[in-house]
Amino acid sequence: MSEDYYMADIELFSKAVCPYAQRAQMALIEKGLPFRVIEIDTNNKPIWFKDLSPYGKVPVLRHGDALVYESRIINEYLDEAFPTPPLLPRPPAARAEARIWIDYCDTQLLPVMSAFLIDRDNPEKQTKNREVLSQRFCFIEEEGLRKLSNGPYWLGDEVSLVDIQFMPMFERLPCYVEQWDAPTASQFPRLQAWISKMQQRPSHQRTARSYDEHIAIIRRLSAAA
Repeated sequence: MSEDYYMADIELFSKAVCPYAQRAQMALIEKGLPFRVIEIDTNNKPIWFKDLSPYGKVPVLRHGDALVYESRIINEYLDEAFPTPPLLPRPPAARAEARIWIDYCDTQLLPVMSAFLIDRDNPEKQTKNREVLSQRFCFIEEEGLRKLSNGPYWLGDEVSLVDIQFMPMFERLPCYVEQWDAPTASQFPRLQAWISKMQQRPSHQRTARSYDEHIAIIRRLSAAA
C-alpha cells in the first residue's frame, strides 16, 4: 500500500455526545492517526451532509475517496487500512470471537439500556429491565471477561475493538443508575476492573463527556419523549 494512502487526510463527521461517534474517535486515537473532527448538528443537518451519509446519521469517516459509515464498520475499516497497532486478532477464530462480542454489545446490551428510556413511566417494565441488565452484566463477566483472557482488556493484554465497542455504553451507565435505578457494575469484579482500566486510556479520556452532560441529555430526552 502506498505511503500516500497512509498519509491521506482523515475526517470524521461526528457529534460530541454520540456514543457511536465516540467509538470511531477512540479507534482513531488508538491507531495514533491524525484526524479532523467535523461536528454535525443532527437536529439541523447541513444540506450537504446527505451526500455523505445516506442514513443521515453520524459518524461518517472520509478517508481520501472512501466514505464509510456505521461505527463498527468504520472501526473495522480503520483496522484493515491501518494494520498497526492491530485492534482485532489475526487468527480467524479469534477474530470471529471478537465480532461475536461486538455484536453482543449492539444486539443484547444496547436494547435493554434503551428500554430504560422507553419504559420510564412503566414500573413493571422497569423492574424487568433491571433484571435483564443485571443478567447481561453477569454474562459479560463470566462468559466474556473471565473466559476470554487473564489480561486487563476483553481479549487480553492489548486493547481491541471489543473494548472500544462497549466503553461508551459503560461511560453512560452512572446516569442510568441515577435516573432509573439501573444495576451497577460494582458487583462484577472483572467488569468493574475493566471499566477502571479503560477510563485510564487516553482514547477514552480525550473523548469522554462529563456525567453532567450525559444526565442533562437523558433528562431532556425523558421530558421530550
